[in-house]
Amino acid sequence: MKQSGVGWSQVVSWFTGRRSRWVTILAWIGIAVVMTLVLPSLATTESPNPANLPANASSVVADNVQAHALKTSDASPGFLVFYRKGGLTTNNFRRIHGFLSALSANPLPAQTGSVPFSKTPAAALSRHSFAHATTLIVPLTFRNTSNSETLSAILTALGRHLQVSTGKNGLTVPLRSGQLSARLTGPTGIAADTSGLFKNADVTLLAATTMLILLLLLLIYRSPILPWIPLVGVGLAYMITTSILSALARAHLVVLDAQTIAIMTVLMFGAGTDYTLFVVSRYRQTLWVEGDAVTALQLAYQRVSRAVMMSAATVMLALLTLLVSIYGSDHQFAIPFAVGVGMTALASLTFVPALLSVLGRRAFFPYTPRPDKTPPKARVWLAHLVTRRSWTVVIASVTVLAALAVGSSQIHTTYNLIAELPSTAQSVQGYQLLSRAEGAGALSPVSVVISGLGADRNLKTTLAGLSEVAHVSSPQRGTWHHQPLAVYTLRLRQNPLSTAAMSDLVIIQRAARRVLPANTQIYWGGETAQNANSAAAIAHDTHFVIALVLVIIFLLLLLYLRSLVAALYLIATVLLSFLAALGAGWIVLHDFLGLSGWAGGVTLYAFVFLVALGEDYNIFMLSAIWERRRRHPMLESIGWGVQQSGPVISAAGLILAGTFAVLTALPLSILLEFGSVTAIGVLLDTFVVRSMLVPAITALLKDRALWPGQSSAQPDQ
Repeated sequence: MKQSGVGWSQVVSWFTGRRSRWVTILAWIGIAVVMTLVLPSLATTESPNPANLPANASSVVADNVQAHALKTSDASPGFLVFYRKGGLTTNNFRRIHGFLSALSANPLPAQTGSVPFSKTPAAALSRHSFAHATTLIVPLTFRNTSNSETLSAILTALGRHLQVSTGKNGLTVPLRSGQLSARLTGPTGIAADTSGLFKNADVTLLAATTMLILLLLLLIYRSPILPWIPLVGVGLAYMITTSILSALARAHLVVLDAQTIAIMTVLMFGAGTDYTLFVVSRYRQTLWVEGDAVTALQLAYQRVSRAVMMSAATVMLALLTLLVSIYGSDHQFAIPFAVGVGMTALASLTFVPALLSVLGRRAFFPYTPRPDKTPPKARVWLAHLVTRRSWTVVIASVTVLAALAVGSSQIHTTYNLIAELPSTAQSVQGYQLLSRAEGAGALSPVSVVISGLGADRNLKTTLAGLSEVAHVSSPQRGTWHHQPLAVYTLRLRQNPLSTAAMSDLVIIQRAARRVLPANTQIYWGGETAQNANSAAAIAHDTHFVIALVLVIIFLLLLLYLRSLVAALYLIATVLLSFLAALGAGWIVLHDFLGLSGWAGGVTLYAFVFLVALGEDYNIFMLSAIWERRRRHPMLESIGWGVQQSGPVISAAGLILAGTFAVLTALPLSILLEFGSVTAIGVLLDTFVVRSMLVPAITALLKDRALWPGQSSAQPDQ
């Protein structure tokens, strides 16, 4: 932990020099503006439905085999459900027939195949098998390559067709109105709704996050100038980061979707503000004892810069471990998030010192710190509590965290995309109508692809006899790699996106295996099979990435703190804090908000963020304690560290929790779940673990916390 003061002083002298500070500021602004103007925008490089499963996943193989062997197109199904409360009338069928004829002559964007019933007379539509008393279901197919613009164009064109043919845009007609309404559901409808929910989400999140940080900083520091320093710095870093990522996405080096961009936005503003506050707070502390502002800035930079760099490196490496994930959504987070964190840390260590050098003490107006003024009261009571009542603090903190952690054992996961959307989404309402008319399994059938031995056997009777199956089609036959091929399409009785359907699929798979030769190749396709493959991939990623992150962070802590003991209890406390956050989050989401389960990836995402960001605060606090310990006894150093770093950690934690809480404003359950759990975890980490538990454990261990490092200070009295 020895620092080279001259070296760091020379570094900061560039950012604080009379001319070079302006070069630094103008360079950041110029690069941000030029990159934003020259490089593609995020909107043009987003992918609404990136592939999440590897090519060897059973559901992916099943789709590929059908596409090549049976010459089926790579298409995404959709169901347009017409509905009228009280029953469809002759006039309704006539208008629907006109719509279908118009759609046949002028298809929707990305639509493939013929339009069903377009040549069926209007009078005969009511007798069709897809017609019911109140509903008529029209199956449609679309190319899988649809992007967000295409999905929006589909809905726009569909509404226009409905307006011309039926007199009203049925997509906007309320179901209870007694008028003819229409809803697009199925995979295409779900994708369109998801894309629509994220429309302009990056702008909304950016505005909400900025306003929240501005408000919190105004309340905390009561300065009209200081809050703008982190916002401007992180804002420039955000502009550069999004430009870089857009260029990488255009070159197919990274995959960006709306969810990635949303989380990256709050991560950059939350973490970037924290790093800036670490620099600003140490600068503010130094100004109370140093008369020259530039000298104070140089001293503060020497003391805090390595801690900031180490914190950022910890977070970046933890995020980059997601590159070993096999599930696409996990994997694609790694580079954007790591680049974002790295860029915010760079801004806090270059642009922010340059801006502080220009502003000097004016940055803290009207409460400008000067050596001739009395500094604000320190948190003496908390320092006394953790150093003099250490056992009480440790026992109370561990008891609270352990009690909350018990709730983590009750967590249920779900992969139901319908459940992730708000009840007002048209695909959700369409699915409810579809389920009442055709059964819950009609949303997405299961494909059973049999290749080689056993393909010539008829499984229809076996599969149809299962209580989990509502309907089985006759097999489509062909060849695949010179082997016989048979494909069955079956409809489940359960919602095919539900966890229950995944359990039913296991029963169906076992039944098929029992009647087929052992070496028969069987692949399972459809949304249910995809969810089962996703669950297996996410489970693999969760266990592997968690273990890898713990090892990496442990080694980084050991390298930076040079203490095996400290590294061990810091890892232990962050694990306990994480489990407590899961338990507390489940209580809030399940018991108070009524969620039956949360998305499978939430646990992994929360772990990576909470563990990595939690170690930021560990590094910042223990750096202060370790630095003080070289000249003073351990208990005095702990008390001083709590007094000096406690306020900034509290402020940083509030801001970080607030930024993640902003995610809950978006009407998508996975962001509500992730935002809630992460915000709760940050608050627990800030006000229980970092402020009390960690310093109390350090106080109990005293100099043993430094082992095997040695201190030159006098022993504690």
